[in-house]
Amino acid sequence: MPDENDKKHPNNEHAETRMSEASRRIAMEARRRIELIASRIPGARTFLKQAEEPVAADRVVVISDLHFGNPFAALNNDGSLARLLEALRGMGQIDELILLGDIFDFWQATFPEAVELGRSLMSALFQLNNVGRMIYVPGNHDHRVVRLYLDELASRKLRAGELGTIDLTIPMVEDCPAMQPLKPAGASVPLYMTYPWHRVAIQGREALLTHGQLLGFFEQRFWRPRQQLLNAFLLKRNPSVGLDDIEKFISPYYELIALSTEVPGVVDGRYRFYRFISKTARSLGVEREYRVSAQRNRTIEQNAVEIEALLDHFCEEKPAYFVYGHTHRAGALELPLSGTLAINSGCWLDDPGEENTRHTIVEITNEARIIDLQAPPG
Repeated sequence: MPDENDKKHPNNEHAETRMSEASRRIAMEARRRIELIASRIPGARTFLKQAEEPVAADRVVVISDLHFGNPFAALNNDGSLARLLEALRGMGQIDELILLGDIFDFWQATFPEAVELGRSLMSALFQLNNVGRMIYVPGNHDHRVVRLYLDELASRKLRAGELGTIDLTIPMVEDCPAMQPLKPAGASVPLYMTYPWHRVAIQGREALLTHGQLLGFFEQRFWRPRQQLLNAFLLKRNPSVGLDDIEKFISPYYELIALSTEVPGVVDGRYRFYRFISKTARSLGVEREYRVSAQRNRTIEQNAVEIEALLDHFCEEKPAYFVYGHTHRAGALELPLSGTLAINSGCWLDDPGEENTRHTIVEITNEARIIDLQAPPG
């Protein structure tokens, strides 16, 4: 931490002034976004259910955006894999190792291909002797895991003669369709899946963790009065918008992208597949030509307004930490309205088109830090 003399340095004063101006801009725009959303949804905000207290932990480690199935996945490289495992083993007792989405990339590879590519890492993680448990929170590129779980649940209910709808969120469960084939005999670390987020109290301070695709729902363009898709599918029927509503809206498109990997030529772009839904794709934040999120490479400062709007909509009491991935740009920022420390966990891709990405993990104990494990040049 800088001492008082450092704080008085002219360059530091200038930096603090810039940050203060940026905070004021974020706060002003966040208030406008919150008011815009409130004007479109006249009903009460949909706060998270507080029926259960968040689990308690002393140390949590977060990793996201491994993208097994993407040809640029860094952890296909033995050196990167070894550095990650060495770092985890050297951190002392980890109560929760959280896999925060896009662990697999079902938009770039079929389900069996992507899962198999994750075998080396997951086999090692299941056998770490300093991890209490793993928590898997799927994202948009591995959303297919969510649908497989929910479809199986719906099928069991139908076979039992039940015709009611199912809850489209997933509580903490040990049943994960993608991870079970990768669990070695004698695995010592239990793995749980939950969706779309996970709550944990880290040394008494609550953290809310989610992959980050929900942030796209709080972008300004999505709430413009002439946004026909939103009007048609949600706002004409609902006085409020909850997680189930968002899931109904985004899930069919994520499924379409994942299932299209089975069609020859789709992934490498030889066919411009499903052109007729390109407008839907852009509205959901997906760039159709490259099969990546439109939020890719956005900094945490650029996401701050959406994070503030999401926390306002879902959190009656704001968490101390909000942790997400999705954009592949690691960073941390204290949000001006909520006071929440927002942290992006970065990614593990060696894509030459993403020059600013690093191999990073997040550790939260009595404080939060981003650990850069990028290999030195050469």
